[in-house]
Amino acid sequence: MNLLPMIIRNFKARRMRTALTLLGIAVGMMAIVALMGLARGFERGWDQTMNARGTDAVINRIAAGSPIPAPFSEEIALTVSSLPGIESSGGVLSSLVPVGNLPMVLITSWEWNSYIWNHLKIVEGRMPQRPDEQVILLGKSASQALGKGIGETLLLYGSKFPVCGIYESASMIESGAVLIPLKVMQDKSDNVGKINFLNIRFDSGIENSKARSILQEIEAIHPELSASLASESAQQNSTTKAVRGMTLAVTLLAMVVGLTSVMNTMLMSVFERTMEIGVLRAIGWKASRIRRMILLEASLLGVTGGTLGVLLAFAARELLYLFPSIGSAIRIEIAPDAVVFTIMFATIVGAISGLYPAIRASRMKPTAAFRHQ
Repeated sequence: MNLLPMIIRNFKARRMRTALTLLGIAVGMMAIVALMGLARGFERGWDQTMNARGTDAVINRIAAGSPIPAPFSEEIALTVSSLPGIESSGGVLSSLVPVGNLPMVLITSWEWNSYIWNHLKIVEGRMPQRPDEQVILLGKSASQALGKGIGETLLLYGSKFPVCGIYESASMIESGAVLIPLKVMQDKSDNVGKINFLNIRFDSGIENSKARSILQEIEAIHPELSASLASESAQQNSTTKAVRGMTLAVTLLAMVVGLTSVMNTMLMSVFERTMEIGVLRAIGWKASRIRRMILLEASLLGVTGGTLGVLLAFAARELLYLFPSIGSAIRIEIAPDAVVFTIMFATIVGAISGLYPAIRASRMKPTAAFRHQ
C-alpha cells in the first residue's frame, strides 16, 4: 500500500490542525529568509557604494552597535593620506535623521574636491559651487520619496536648505540619500573638523597583501580606528553583525516553535489514529513501516511549511517596498542559497519532530489499540 495517499487523507481529515501547524512553521521560516535577505541586501548596497566611488578601503572608528560610527578628527586623514601606497582619500560625514515624511534618511557629506564626487551624474539642476554653499543634492530615490524638486527647500539641522540638484548613482544607498558639502554639514551638526568615514584609494597595481599591510599599519598608528578593504567593510559593519545576530536568534526560536508544533500535531494524530494503527499492525504492517509513515508526515509538514515561509517572505518584501520610507532605503536580497537553506532546515526540523511520535506509534500493539477503541 502506498503511504502518500494515507498521509494526504490524514492531513485532510485534520485540516485546521494541519493548517495551523503549517502557519506556525511558515512564519518562522519567513522571518529567517527576510533577515538573511536584509543582511545580504545591506552588504550588497554597501559594496555598490564602494564600487561606484572607486574606493579600495574604508577607515572608521570601531563601532559599538551603531550603524553610523562615531566621528573622529579629519586631521587623521592627513596622516593616512601621506602613507606610501595611498593615492588619494576622501573624508565622509554621515548621519541618519528623520526628514520630512520619512522616519529615517541618510544625510551624507563628502570632502570638497575629493575623488568621491566624480561618480555622480547630475540629472537635473547643478552641483554645489563652493565648499561652504548651503545647498543640498538629492538622490533620485530620495527626491521621489520626499516629493522635493529643484528650488524647493528641506529642513535639516534647524535650517532650510534649497535643493540645487538631483543626481543618479549606481549605489542604491546613495540614491536614497541627501548630500551636503562636508564643511556645511560639519558646521550644522556640531562636528567641526570631524568625519566618521575615510575612503581610500590605493596606488594602481598595488597587491592585496600590500594593501592589507598598509591597513594594519593604520590600525597600529590609530588603535581606536578600524581599517578594512572595501570588499570586506560591509561584513565588519555593526548593522550587518546585528542583523546576523537577529537571524541566528530567530532561527533558534523557529526551531523551538517548529519542533513543538509539529511534535504536538503528530502526537495528537497518533493518539486519534490508535485504532487505525492497530488495524495496520494486525494486517501485517511492520513497525518500521509505521515509523516511516509518521516520519514522512512530519517531514512533509516541515518542507511544506518551509516552502510556504519562503513564498510569504517574497510577498512580505514586495509589500514593504510599497512604503516609500522602506523601499527607498533598504533592499531585501533573497538569494537561492537562503531559499535552499530554509526549506532544508524546515524539513529537518519536521523530521526530528516526528521521531518520538513515530517510535511511539511503531511500538503500539494491536491488542492495546483495540482495547483503546
